[in-house]
Amino acid sequence: MNLSQLEIILRAHKIWVRSQGQKGKRADLSFMDLRSAPLDNADLTRAIMIGANLQGASLNNTLLCRAFMPFADLSGTTLLNTDFSHAKLMAANLRDADMRTARLEGADLQGAMTGGTRLPDSSTKASLKMVVIEILVIRR
Repeated sequence: MNLSQLEIILRAHKIWVRSQGQKGKRADLSFMDLRSAPLDNADLTRAIMIGANLQGASLNNTLLCRAFMPFADLSGTTLLNTDFSHAKLMAANLRDADMRTARLEGADLQGAMTGGTRLPDSSTKASLKMVVIEILVIRR
């Protein structure tokens, strides 16, 4: 996907969010390579991003409230002031992501890989439902 295609999707999604689904189109960025996409300050509220590759991307000040992001790759990603409130991040790769100032209230991180992830400290009011699964590969 090139930058102009992404801009069209983001514009249509913004209209969809503001009109509460009456106009525009909900963004579906599933399985897309968004590693170099300019997503700082984007509104991706309720976007569908199954298996999206955001590895190493910058998503500072991005709204991902109620986004559906199972199996997304956010490893090494900078997520400063990113709002993941009630987002679905099941089995997402969050390894080495910087989430210290991310809002995670009600986020579902069940099965997420979080090795090396910098999560909000205990003073942040975040209710996390997190189960870390380490997968062992047995070789014959």
